[in-house]
Amino acid sequence: MTDDENIAKQMITTRSRNKEKNVHNEVNLPEGDRLQLQQRISEFIAGTDVELIIPGLSNAQRKYAHKYIARLGLLSRSYGSKNNRVLHITHRKRLKSSGCLRKIELPSASRSVLEKLHLYDTPSIERSALERRQRLQKKNRLRSEALLGGLGPRLVPPHPKRISTELYRDKRELPIYFYQDEINKILKESHIFIISGETGSGKTTQVPQYILNDSTRRSRPCRVVVTQPRRVAAVSVANRVAEERGEQIGDTVGYQIRLESRVHKNTNLIYTTSGCLLRSIMTDANDFFRKISHLVIDEIHERDKYTDFILITIKDQLRKNKDFKVILMSATMDINLLSKYFENCPVVNVPGQGYNVKIFHLEDILYRTGYRTALMDKYLRSMNEIGTTKCREIFTNTDKDESKSNGMPSNINDTHLQLSLDTLIDQCFAENYQCEEELFALFDQIQYFIESEGMPVDTVHSRTGTTALMAASKCNLPKYLKLFLHHKANVHLVNVDGLTALDYANMHSDKICMKILQSLDIFQKEQMILSEELHEKQRILYAYQKQFNDENEVDHDLILSLIEGLYRSPHPGAIMVFLPGYNDIVQQRDLIQSTLPVNTFRICILHGQMDSNDQIEALQRHSVRKIILSTNIGQTSITIPDLAYIIDSGKVKMKTHDSITESSQLQSVWISKADANQRSGRAGRTQNGVCYRLFSTATYEYMPKFSVPEFMRIPLTEICLYAKTLDRQSDVQSYLARSLNPPSNVSVQNAIKKLQILEVFDSDENVTELGRHLVEIPLDVQLGKCLMYGIFLKCFDSILTIVAYHSVKDPFILPTDRAAQGHASFQRKSFAGKTFSDQLGILLLYKSYCSVRNNKKRVREFCSKYFLSHSAMETFCATRRQIADLSSQKFHVGQEASLFNDDWNIVRCCLVAGFYPNVAVIDREHKTLISGAEKRLLLQRTSALNPPGMKNFKEFIDELPYDWVVFYEKTRVGKTCSINMNTVVSPVVIILHCGKDCLLDEDISDNSEISDSEEPLLESKEDSSDAKINELLKKSVKALSLSEPTAANNQSAIMSLDHWIKFELPTKDAKMLLQLRVLIKSQFEAFLRSGHCMQTSTSVYCIQKLLHSLENIFPT
Repeated sequence: MTDDENIAKQMITTRSRNKEKNVHNEVNLPEGDRLQLQQRISEFIAGTDVELIIPGLSNAQRKYAHKYIARLGLLSRSYGSKNNRVLHITHRKRLKSSGCLRKIELPSASRSVLEKLHLYDTPSIERSALERRQRLQKKNRLRSEALLGGLGPRLVPPHPKRISTELYRDKRELPIYFYQDEINKILKESHIFIISGETGSGKTTQVPQYILNDSTRRSRPCRVVVTQPRRVAAVSVANRVAEERGEQIGDTVGYQIRLESRVHKNTNLIYTTSGCLLRSIMTDANDFFRKISHLVIDEIHERDKYTDFILITIKDQLRKNKDFKVILMSATMDINLLSKYFENCPVVNVPGQGYNVKIFHLEDILYRTGYRTALMDKYLRSMNEIGTTKCREIFTNTDKDESKSNGMPSNINDTHLQLSLDTLIDQCFAENYQCEEELFALFDQIQYFIESEGMPVDTVHSRTGTTALMAASKCNLPKYLKLFLHHKANVHLVNVDGLTALDYANMHSDKICMKILQSLDIFQKEQMILSEELHEKQRILYAYQKQFNDENEVDHDLILSLIEGLYRSPHPGAIMVFLPGYNDIVQQRDLIQSTLPVNTFRICILHGQMDSNDQIEALQRHSVRKIILSTNIGQTSITIPDLAYIIDSGKVKMKTHDSITESSQLQSVWISKADANQRSGRAGRTQNGVCYRLFSTATYEYMPKFSVPEFMRIPLTEICLYAKTLDRQSDVQSYLARSLNPPSNVSVQNAIKKLQILEVFDSDENVTELGRHLVEIPLDVQLGKCLMYGIFLKCFDSILTIVAYHSVKDPFILPTDRAAQGHASFQRKSFAGKTFSDQLGILLLYKSYCSVRNNKKRVREFCSKYFLSHSAMETFCATRRQIADLSSQKFHVGQEASLFNDDWNIVRCCLVAGFYPNVAVIDREHKTLISGAEKRLLLQRTSALNPPGMKNFKEFIDELPYDWVVFYEKTRVGKTCSINMNTVVSPVVIILHCGKDCLLDEDISDNSEISDSEEPLLESKEDSSDAKINELLKKSVKALSLSEPTAANNQSAIMSLDHWIKFELPTKDAKMLLQLRVLIKSQFEAFLRSGHCMQTSTSVYCIQKLLHSLENIFPT
C-alpha cells in the first residue's frame, strides 16, 4: 500500500460539503419505521410470494419505500384513494427479447476473400486415438501434480520441536486445550463431527495439531487439509502453527493459496482456501481423497459457494471412504441445521477466551463522545423549540401506546367509581380502626376496580389526594402494597398533606412495607435517570440520522473522531476499523494521515487483494499506535495480540445476482448479527476490549441472524459445471438440491440455459469438450472460453492479459474529490485512445506498466499519475503469470499462439466468442443501447465509450464505427442498468462468433418479413466425432458452394443467431459467411479435441483477411 501514498494528495475529502447539499434530498423516517419496512421487504424477497401489498402507510413512508425498493431491483407503485392508498411491490419479470434486425452488405474486397475460402486447404483433424490417449494421460498427470502441490503418499508426522515457554503457556491457556481428549475420542468414534467454538477459543490453530500429535503417538500416517474462506487467514494461521511447532513454513506445515504455495511433497498439514481445495477435487476427487486423511473446514458459517459445494462432495466421500475423517468448525452458525445435514453428527461446544468486550452502539457513542455536526445542532435546537413531549412522539413513535399509568395523579370521569373509591379510602383511614378481615374486603374491592373496571392504579381521592398505595402503606398490608406496585403505582405521588406512601409506611408499618418502598424508591429514581438518559440518546440519534444516511454510506468523520479519541487515550492497544470496501479504506486512511501527527501511528491494511507480506504486517506489534483498516476478512481466523479496540461500520460489500435479468448489484449492506458478534469478539482474543458499533441497538435487533449463503445470491454457471463434472449420472438440479441450502430452481435452470448458450453443456445437459477444458481453468466460464479462443485464434498473450485483468479487482482507484475524479477518469480512458474498446485499453495499460515495473521510483510515479493501486497491479500481473503457466502446461502454448497478438480485429473475435450473450446494439435513431430484453442500457462513466470531454454517450454515438458492443458485465442500480468494460465490434464478427444456432432464411424479398416457421439452412454441431466433423465440413462447403449458379444479386436472406440477433444481407454474402462460420466452429472443435495448440488453422487466416478488408469501409 505504500506505493499508493502519493495518490492521497489528489483525494481530498469533500463529504462535509456534500452532506449539507444532499441531506434535503433524502427521505428521513424515524428509525423504527424504516426498520419495520425493511424487514417486511426482506421477508418478501426471501419468500415465494409474487407480490406484496402494504396498506396504511403515510406519504413519507411510501416515498421512502419506493426509493429503498428501487435500490433492491424490485418494482413498486402506489394506488388507491387518499385514505386507502396502498404500496404494491413485485419482482422484475423476464422480458421476451424482440428480434434485432440490421441490414449489412459486404464490400467487394471482402467478397473476394470469402470466394477463395473453398480453395484453402482444410487440414486433416484425424489423429491416432492411441497417441491422443497417451497425451491426455500425461497431461492429466502433470495437471494433478500442479494443483495438488506435488503431494506424495501420507507419512507419519514428526515430533514437534521444543518451543518457548511463552508459546507453550499460550497454547495451554486456550479454552480448546481442555477439550483435547474429548476431540481425540470423538475423532476415533465418528467419521464427521462439528466443533462449535466461540471467537478466541483456539480451534483454528490447535485442532489440526491435536490430529498430528495423535498420529505421531500412534505412528499412523496422516495428512490434514484445513480450509479457510480467505487467503490472509490461510497464510497467517499456517505461519502461526509452524511457529508453535518450532518449524519453518513449508516443512510439516504449509499453505497453498492462489498465486502462492509453500507445500512440500511430504507436508502433513496444509492450510488452503476453499477455492483451491475445490479445484484439487475437480482434477481427480478419488485421487485427492486418497492422499489426505483428515479434512477440516473452518469458518463454515461464512457459507461461501465453494464450501457449500464441497459439503455435497464430503457426504459422497464419507460413504465411499471409511478411513476419511471430517471436522467442521464454526463460531456463529446454526449448528443444529449443520448437524442434521450430516445425520445428527456429534457436536463439541467450546467456550470463548473469556475476556470481556464492552459494546457501545451508535446512540451510546453520540451521547458519550459529544460528537456533533452543524446540522445535528440545528435539528437539536429545532427539537428544543418543539418541546419534549412532541419530540418523544416523533422519534419513538409510541404516542399511540401509552401505559395506563403515566406517573401522574389520575382522576376518573366515572362519578360513581370515584365516589366508591373515596368511600373505601376514607374507611381505610377511619379513626375506628377496621379489623383485618374488613380491611382485606376493602382492598379486594379496590383491586376489583383496578383489574376489572379499568381504574388507573394512581387514581387519587377527590379531596385528600390519597392513593390506594398510600392506604396500603398506612394499613401495613404488604400483600396489597406489592399488588399495587405490580400495576406500576407511583411511589413519588404526594397528597394534600404533603405525604407519600413511604411517609405513611414510616409512621404506621412494621418496617416491611417501608423496606419495600425504600428499595423501589431508589430503583424508580434510577429508572427515571436512565429514562432521561435514554430519551436524550434517542434525541441525539434522531438528529444524527436526519443529517446522515447511515443505510448507504459510512461516516468517515465519526470514525475519525473515535480514532482521535482512542489515539490520545493513555490506554495502549491496537485499533481495528471494519469497512465495507477498498475505496472506504483509502478514504479513511487519507483522513487519518491528514489529521494525526506524522510518525506517531502505523496504518495497516487487511484486504483480499493485498499480498501476504502486507497482511502479515498487520499481525505484528509496533512501537506506535497501530490502526488496522480492514474489510470483513479481518473478522475470521486472525488473532492480533495487541488488539483492544474495534470500530465496526456494520457494513459489508455484497454482490448479488438477478438470474431473471442477468444483472448484478454490488452494494454496501448491513451485516448479520453473527458477523457483528464475531467482529466485536476480535477485541477479546487476548485482553479485555471495547467495540464501537456505528449502528443503533434497534438496527442490530433487526439484522438477520445469519448471513445469506452465497449459493442464494450468485450466478450458478460455474457451480452447475462443477456439479455435472463430478456426477455425470445426476441432473444438475437434483445434485444441487442435496446442498445445505439449495438454490432456487429458477436460478439453476437459468444457469443451465446460459451454459447451453455458451456451448459448455449440450441440449441434454452433458458437459461438452469445451466444458471439460473450462472446468480445469481457474476462471469464470466466459473468461475461460475467451482464453480458449485466444489460443485457437493465435492471440494468446493479448487475451491472457484481458482475462487476467477481469479476474481480479479493478486496479484503478476512484478519488473522493470530484475534481480529482474527472482527472482520474481522463487518465484511465487515455489508455484506450480511439480504439473504442476498454479491453484494448487494458493491453496498453499492461504494456505501459511493464515498461516501468522494475524501477521503484518510476512505478510509483506511474501509479500516482494514472490513479492505480500498485498492490492491485502486482496481483493482476501475478494472476496473468499463473494463468500463462497453467495454459503452457495444459495446451503446450508456444510463440506461435501469439502470432496475431497485435491484430486487434482477431482480439475482438475472441471477446465476442467468449462474452456472448453479452452483446448490445446501438439504436442510432433514439441514441440508446439495447440488449435483448433491455430496452435502455447505460455505459459506466469509466468506459472508453464515454470519452473525455463528452458529457454522455449520446454526444459520441455518431463517431462509433459500428452499431455492436460486446461487454463483460451488466450491473443494475435500482431501475438503471449499465454495462461495464465494453468493446465496439464489427457486425461480421457478430455473425461469425455469436450464437449457438444460426438459421439462414433465403425465401424473402427485400420488403418481406422474417419467418421462423420455415425450414432454413441450419448450422449443426450435435455430433462431435472427428470423422463426423470432416463429413459435416465437406457437406457444408458443398451445400454452400459458390461455384454453382446462385440467385440474383438483389435477392436477400435473413441470418438469425439464437432467434434474437438478425441480419438482412444479400443471399450470396450470407452463404459465404455461413460457410466460414461452419469452418471456424469445426476447426475450434478439432482444437479442443487435440488438447494442445495446433498449427494456425485455415479459418484464422481467412478471418484476418476478411476483417482487414472491412477496414476501409469501417476504419478501426
